[in-house]
Amino acid sequence: MSSEHPVAIRATQLSKTYRVFKHPLDRLRQLFSQLQKRTYYTPAHALDGVSFEVERGEAVGIVGRNGSGKSTLLQVICGTLRPNSGAVSVIGRVSPLLELGSGFNPEFTGRENVYLSAAVLGLSRRETDMRFEEITQFASIGEYLERPVKTYSSGMFARLAFSVAVHVDPDILVVDEALSVGDLGFQQKCIKRMLALRKQGVTLLFVSHDPYQVKAVCQRALYLRAGRLVNFGEAGSVVDAYLADLHSGAGFKCGSEEGVAPEERPTVKISTIRLLDAAGEPLQCVRTGDSIRLSFSFERLCEDLHEPLSFVFNLYRADGLYVCGATTLMDGHKPFARMPAGRVTIRFPSFPLLAGRYHWRVAVNDEYGLSVLTKAEGVCPFVVEDGFKAVGAFDLPRQWQVEHWASM
Repeated sequence: MSSEHPVAIRATQLSKTYRVFKHPLDRLRQLFSQLQKRTYYTPAHALDGVSFEVERGEAVGIVGRNGSGKSTLLQVICGTLRPNSGAVSVIGRVSPLLELGSGFNPEFTGRENVYLSAAVLGLSRRETDMRFEEITQFASIGEYLERPVKTYSSGMFARLAFSVAVHVDPDILVVDEALSVGDLGFQQKCIKRMLALRKQGVTLLFVSHDPYQVKAVCQRALYLRAGRLVNFGEAGSVVDAYLADLHSGAGFKCGSEEGVAPEERPTVKISTIRLLDAAGEPLQCVRTGDSIRLSFSFERLCEDLHEPLSFVFNLYRADGLYVCGATTLMDGHKPFARMPAGRVTIRFPSFPLLAGRYHWRVAVNDEYGLSVLTKAEGVCPFVVEDGFKAVGAFDLPRQWQVEHWASM
């Protein structure tokens, strides 16, 4: 690794194994079985020979099913868990956000826990005094700051814990599913703060079950399966490989890849959703190869809301198969700012689908494409007639070549 890109985290052959006992008495039996060299447990490998390097200032997402070893890996990196074998080197101040509020004393007030948590993360009393107002403003928990944290909801825990973690000038920020709790506004604030820290050169390790968040926030991603490193590389390709594995598994249902669910009272309204032909006439039947367009209107419900927007479409087959989805951000458009209302049109010059029934989903997202401000699902249902041009799902562009060979 060159000095231009110094290493922030280096993991070498990390392994962590737990003993799983079928019965409580087996633990006692194991204590007295050393001479007999007999085991009363089954080894469970949480990590199995995991090696990788993360450069300083890099954002790395960690993906995998529940139980794949993601949280164990983060605990080893943060030093709260020791591996059975292997080594990890971490350079710089680590600010971990693992189990929310795990570093808080439930009997202490929010104020007291701010000072306690900041001290654990390496800040002096004076340094915490200087940051205290920023921390409390970011957390926005009001009078609860003076109440014991045992009275807090999980969302309030998240606010205060995240706020402390990002205000201690970390060199490395470790976030484990912390954005899965809290309201939409807080989640957006957290994402923006993480992106700002990334621009400032802070190294980020980010665990999330939302593949779109990982793609949007991280440059690279690490895919764990049953404690083993399956893939480590460019975030988009690693997440796609992970999703492909999920799709191939039994009982998998595709979740939202466009961000978290909208609030109960959205700040943007969608209306007049139409599927049209090339002449602008409404469509319910499409022929393979036709030129079509999907359009919808949007209107802000809050006049003073100037947050830039991005837009989404998704196409589903009637049986629930996720056919295609994209956003304006994916297609290279910058977020659209200062638009109180407007119309979005997506053109498909040569529609490639074959016979079947389909429907659309459209949405308005925030400027990062991470939070859904409003959405409309199951809209503009239509059927495709293919004239028996091909069979299957898509009419792929193709060229045939048949050569005549003289008989041998």
